[in-house]
Amino acid sequence: MPQDAFTIYHTAKELNYKLKNARIDRINQPEKDTVVFFVRTNNKNEKLIISANAENARVCLTDCQKEAPLQAPSFCMLLRKHLSHAVIESFSTIPYERILTVNFSTKNEMFESGVKTLYVEIMGKYSNMTLVENGKILGAVKQSQSIEGLRPIFPGVKYVLPAPQDKIELSDQTLSLNAIENFTGSDFANYIFNRFKGLAKSTATEIVYRFFNKHDVSESDVKNIKITDFYKHFKDFYELCNYNPCVCMEDGIKDFYVTDYLSVPLKKSYYDSISSAIDNFFNFKESKKEFSEKIRKLTDAVRAKEKKVRKKYQIALEKIIACEDMQNLRIYGELIIANLYRIESGKSEVVLENYYTEGMKPITVKMDPLLSPKENAEKYFKKYDKEKKTLNAVKPQVKELEEELKYLQSLYDEIDLCKEIYDITEVEEELIGEGILKSGKKEKKNKKPTPYRTYQFNGYEIFVGRNNLQNTRLTSSAERNDMWLHTKDYHSAHVIIKSRNGVVPDEVLLFAAEICAYYSKASASDKVPVDYTLKKYVKRPAGLPLGMVYYTDNKTILVTPNNHLK
Repeated sequence: MPQDAFTIYHTAKELNYKLKNARIDRINQPEKDTVVFFVRTNNKNEKLIISANAENARVCLTDCQKEAPLQAPSFCMLLRKHLSHAVIESFSTIPYERILTVNFSTKNEMFESGVKTLYVEIMGKYSNMTLVENGKILGAVKQSQSIEGLRPIFPGVKYVLPAPQDKIELSDQTLSLNAIENFTGSDFANYIFNRFKGLAKSTATEIVYRFFNKHDVSESDVKNIKITDFYKHFKDFYELCNYNPCVCMEDGIKDFYVTDYLSVPLKKSYYDSISSAIDNFFNFKESKKEFSEKIRKLTDAVRAKEKKVRKKYQIALEKIIACEDMQNLRIYGELIIANLYRIESGKSEVVLENYYTEGMKPITVKMDPLLSPKENAEKYFKKYDKEKKTLNAVKPQVKELEEELKYLQSLYDEIDLCKEIYDITEVEEELIGEGILKSGKKEKKNKKPTPYRTYQFNGYEIFVGRNNLQNTRLTSSAERNDMWLHTKDYHSAHVIIKSRNGVVPDEVLLFAAEICAYYSKASASDKVPVDYTLKKYVKRPAGLPLGMVYYTDNKTILVTPNNHLK
């Protein structure tokens, strides 16, 4: 992205115009390297977000709601101490560097006026924000000791700017003209990028493209122009750029620009301010990352639970296998009792006629020579009783564990069906409620449930559950004569058509069935069987896992998945 000195310079100009003389009302630090200032300006409330995140460093106004932690981090407490009710004097930048400064007019406990400066370094993994007064550091979101290759950044030391790049500053006309004149090679844009400070490669490409009206600019092209004309064009673009903020699209959001980069031939969305373009870009990027991380977190939690359940299941199966010869133990005991008169004590084994088999075939029965024949029989009977009790206890456990594994598989399917952060919320709640995931946040009182997916078609209302929790709630709340839909043999959303006395036209049923198929495990298939029946034929016995039901009197329709979103 062109988060270069050029972009930061114009961002600072816009913020200075909008927030000069704004008063700080409140300060939060929702993430370890991100601070939000709630400010009041021109009788309007605004939120200024400043981030030193390695991937998402930025300074802009934001509409995003970021939840503050229950306990404020130390850097947030420092900012509150020094900047609460302060007034923003100005935004500016260090010339041709990716450093934006915010100057604050403050008053101390003795009501003495002062000025404090927040230096925001937007430099990838080296991004930082440092609060400075009279040249001395009061604190920084990322502190470091004085070691080789690093500046000392901790309270009390003098703030020193990062070492500048060994490049030319555009303000130096003589060096700039000489550099342009001495160009040799076949890629002028890349040359400008490597020789001049403050430019991303895309910005350098745009400057060259706008002057030559083409991408590939060679040495001969440069020799045929008036060098001073290009320099003026270069300087005017950098300092007097006409704002037309936009976000570039390519399989989602790709980049943002202060103005329309004509050299980038991709679809763009335009905004009325640089801040709104930056905010939209990073909100999308952060939401996408948050979505991926939440999906991974939920999947890992289910996988860990599945591992424990499968271990229990394996142990239970092994116990059942161990009880397979249970009936033989009973037979051995009965055969010994039937032959007590002929079995001598002290034998390690005896051969007896097995009257449970055809022809009474002889069978060898192991004996404990230290026990009497009667005691050996009792030993076999006791072992038989023990294994019988074990089997009676384990069989229901196996059934329960199989149901639990089936439920866990439905959770995998449910997570796969999540399309956005909104969909994950109740899946997360479901896992917390089932004890699969620990709750990391304090539960809000009177929290409103996530709304169902809702459709209107030919005058009929159609509701679609997003997850097991919603599926259970939706099905339970439906009326007896509402139409209920679910894919046959696949995990899917529960779908309810609000029918009129059990009457649903075929076209409405088809529409709803296509939606049901789309929000199912079989969404990638061409043809998906969808069962439908009246809600009164759908039952959910007590103890059944969330989202699972039994239904009867159903019919099946074959459809192509379609979410019907325009």
